[in-house]
This record gives sequence, structure tokens and C-alpha cells, in this order.
Amino acid sequence: MKRLILILFYFLATSLSTLGQKIHELKLLDIKQMTEYEGRFDLSGITYKGDDIYVIADKKENNHIYKLNWRENDWTVSSKVSFDLGVNIDIEGITLHNEDAYLINEANNEVYKVDLKDGNASQLQIDWSKLKLPKKKWAKNAGFEGIAIDKEKQVLYLAKERDPRFIIKIDLKTQTIIEEYDVRKTCSKDFADLYFYEGYLYGIERNALCIAKIDPSTRKVVQHFSYQEVASKDGKKLYEPVKYGMAEALMIKDGVIWLGWDNNGVEVSSFAKEKYNIKGTLPVIMLLELPDAE
Repeated sequence: MKRLILILFYFLATSLSTLGQKIHELKLLDIKQMTEYEGRFDLSGITYKGDDIYVIADKKENNHIYKLNWRENDWTVSSKVSFDLGVNIDIEGITLHNEDAYLINEANNEVYKVDLKDGNASQLQIDWSKLKLPKKKWAKNAGFEGIAIDKEKQVLYLAKERDPRFIIKIDLKTQTIIEEYDVRKTCSKDFADLYFYEGYLYGIERNALCIAKIDPSTRKVVQHFSYQEVASKDGKKLYEPVKYGMAEALMIKDGVIWLGWDNNGVEVSSFAKEKYNIKGTLPVIMLLELPDAE
């Protein structure tokens, strides 16, 4: 029995050491809270084109792509374009390609293309027949949470959040599934958003306050980044009381990670008030320095 315990301890210590080598604590550059919005804004996605930054929210009344007015001291949002998908909406992710925004709607787990100029929307006719687990068998509220595009290779990536978690790789031209996979050695068993940057996929593992850097060619995690030190203290998070991690919006721009919170209308914690001088129930966006690749 003693020998068995020693063996188990050795393997646990080895695995933790291996994982520890890949986890880098992110440096906070800035934190901003959205202001001047009437009501609840559950931030669920963020992306950019040039110097224009766009965000989305996931409630049924949020049938807009919003422009983030981020050059001022107080960050506000204004509607860039409205859209009508013709179905119930729960918009959980956004990415841009050419003049179009691509949105994931968790209400029906479909992907939509929205023209940024006039809001004209159409559903992508993706062939889902190759899915190992048919969508009708997915658990409720455990569908699409992340979307990203490799523009050079014309590849669309979608992340199913959990139960089970996996990434779907889709040929954007033919709208057919190339492959479906999960990645090993991650901090937690969920993905809350995806972003494609300089040849790599990045995924939020919100329950562990972590971001995974994934090589899509090998489907392996090559680095882990943690935002635990800047987003929590002694078990308290930015918003309390809350069960989940709540970071749901991911973007990388010019070597800076933009991480947005969907706080579900929950008020900021005493920790956040004291450390960052924020208050109320509106979401925050953290700007974090992306470390150089190793």
C-alpha cells in the first residue's frame, strides 16, 4: 500500500511539474469597465477590424453588433448594425472576415454571416452529418461558445463548450467538417471562446481562469496562460457571488490579449472594488500582455 501511494505521488508530482512549466501568469496592462449602458449587458464576444473594435452580448434583445468606443477614458458601446436571424438568439461568439461578421447562435447552434454595412444576415449551410455526437443530443446550454477563422487557409473553428467539449474544424468554402477533436492537458474541461492569432488557436478555459494556446496542426496545447492572479484573490473573483469564471470574450490585437467578462448582471466583488476601483453590474475588459512564444 505504501509503495502504491509513493507511485501515485510520483506521477501526480510529475504531471503537475509538466503542467507548471507551461503555465505563464499574465501581466495586466489595463482594466476597463463599460459605462453609460442602461440595463444589463452580458458581454459574450469581441473582435476587431483596423482600429474598430466590435462586441456582442447574449440576451434576446441584443440583436446588434456593437462598436466599442475604446479611445476615451470611459468605454461605451453603440450599435454598429442590427440584424434579424429569424430565430431566437443567444449570440455567444463573433469573428470578422472580409466585410462580414460571423456569429454563433447557441439557441440553435448554427453559424450566421452578417454584413457589417447593412445587417443582412444568412445562415451558413454547414453539413453537420459528420458530427460524432449529433446536435440533437447536446446538453442544453452546452453548445457553441467560441468561433475563430484562419483567414489564410479559409478554415472556420467552432468550440463546443462542454459535456463534452470539442473543437470543430470546417472548410469555409465548402462548409463541410474537416475534423472534430478535443485537446489534452488543459486547465479545465470547458472552452468559453476561441481566437486565431499568428497561426495558433487560443481558447478561454474560464473555470480555471486560464487561456490555452493550441497548435491546430498537431491539436496540442503548446502554452498555458493564467489570469488567476489579476482576476481573483483568496477565492474571490471580480464578480460575486458567482459559480462560474465568466470570462467569455477573447481577442488578441498587436500582442495584447483583450479578455471580456460576461458577469450575468452580477455586481462587482469587494475585491474588485478595492483593487480596481470598479463598481456596479456592467462588464469589464482586461488588457493582458501576450508573452513571447517559447
